[in-house]
Amino acid sequence: MSVTHTAITRDRWFAGTYTRIVAEAADTAGQLGVLEQRSRKGFSPPLHVHHREDTAMLVLEGELTVAIGDDRRHAGPGDFVWLPRDVPHTFRVDSDEVHLLEFITPAGFEAFHVATSEPASAPVLPEPSEPDVPRMLAIIDDYGAEIIGPPMGPSD
Repeated sequence: MSVTHTAITRDRWFAGTYTRIVAEAADTAGQLGVLEQRSRKGFSPPLHVHHREDTAMLVLEGELTVAIGDDRRHAGPGDFVWLPRDVPHTFRVDSDEVHLLEFITPAGFEAFHVATSEPASAPVLPEPSEPDVPRMLAIIDDYGAEIIGPPMGPSD
């Protein structure tokens, strides 16, 4: 059985990361979105909360500090981190680079990553840049989520 993908460009540069849309809602009858992401040391998305979906990360390479509510934990290769809906979360890349998979259930929030990113011209990290938070804030409500705080700093 082959999967027919939609016309989106699946290789994206999102907030200074390389993100590949592995599976989107159209691929899974709306049940699961899967993102592959590579990020540099210090990358941290703004503190945010999802109201429609649960998310999870599987770290393939590298090291993270993950904030889930008031909890802080380390995640390294092979670690799985569950990020339940309605609980604020973020993470910070602590190693030189991290490679992870992000799972979104039900699917849908992967479309936010498409809407706030640019097609990648190659499957590599883009030049370092700060996340375009105003661009994210302008549409995040449409995806049932909200940004509620800044990214993690080096001492968080």
